[in-house]
Amino acid sequence: MRSWSVAVASILVVAGVGTGTAIVNSTKAAVTTTTTTTTTTTVHRERPQANWQVATASSRGVMVDYRMIDESGVMFRAIRLRARTTLLRWHIGSIDPPVRLGTVPADAGPSINWANEGLAGVVAVFNGGFKVGAGAGGSMVDGVTLSPMIRGDMTLAIDAAGHWKMGAWAANFPGPTFHAIAYRQNLAPLVANARPTAAALSANQLIWGDPLKGNPQQARSALGIDAQRNLVYVATLSGVSPTLLARALIAAGAVEGMELDINPYWPIVGASFTVLHRPGSYPVQIPYAEHNPTIYNTGWERDFFVALAEPNSWRCWWTSTGLRAGVVRAQPQPLHQVCTTPAKRGAASSASAGTAGTAGTAGTAGTATRG
Repeated sequence: MRSWSVAVASILVVAGVGTGTAIVNSTKAAVTTTTTTTTTTTVHRERPQANWQVATASSRGVMVDYRMIDESGVMFRAIRLRARTTLLRWHIGSIDPPVRLGTVPADAGPSINWANEGLAGVVAVFNGGFKVGAGAGGSMVDGVTLSPMIRGDMTLAIDAAGHWKMGAWAANFPGPTFHAIAYRQNLAPLVANARPTAAALSANQLIWGDPLKGNPQQARSALGIDAQRNLVYVATLSGVSPTLLARALIAAGAVEGMELDINPYWPIVGASFTVLHRPGSYPVQIPYAEHNPTIYNTGWERDFFVALAEPNSWRCWWTSTGLRAGVVRAQPQPLHQVCTTPAKRGAASSASAGTAGTAGTAGTAGTATRG
């Protein structure tokens, strides 16, 4: 059995749905007589969904929405990040994961890197997983391995464009076409194929962390991916079992999921009502949370995630350089914006509105984002 450190959790969820505004590209073809050929490509906006409240939106539609979920009488905060309108970054804490000063670049340091991430704009923040000493899984960011990856543990992978993918660590995860700049593991899968896993239903709840005073009914948080490839975070400060946590994540729409931090001190989530290009507030929080998520603006001791806004235009997106093979030192990942011409974007947006597909379930290649 692994050793566990005290952690805290809460629930937040992130998920999404598509909608419909058309972009029309026209081209003229010269024949013997003048004819006009019009090609229409529809790029669906992310529209609001019943029972979810919109936190932030752009010309692309909804970026972040939220709700409260009642699961067996326990209220969970749920927040979801829409896969087509947001991107994700992972940060270390000032204390954990423990690293030598200056080893990890500023873009993944213990506070939001406003000089970099402020370019795109911050829309949400939320806590990470257990301490390294708990042996709950490995992590890597910007080419720096902070702790070794553990086979079979649920893993969130993030690539240079901020796209995400979730699955159990194995030889075929995250797959040959997904080039990650960050990995974060935390224990075995909690949800697979939209159902609690056998581990989530286990009578031995201590496999899900070291609870305060030995009581497995603890505040808990979790992260999942839904059928539309949106990211879903859920958390509660009420004392709950891993089974109830899994069911709350499924109620928020998750088809795959992992537990994050537990115990009342650690679950922290926030969503903004505006795109933040400098330190600001996050009105959407876990009720009665022990910390205000503004701590991430200036620095926090534990690892956390930052969600950013994609550009208003469907022709543009944020990305970074990615990791170069064979380089053993840290590789900073400053963001820059890339745009395509309307003609090229027409073909790309058709694929975008279609299926990027599911590369598998937990234990295989996981669930990919972005259509």
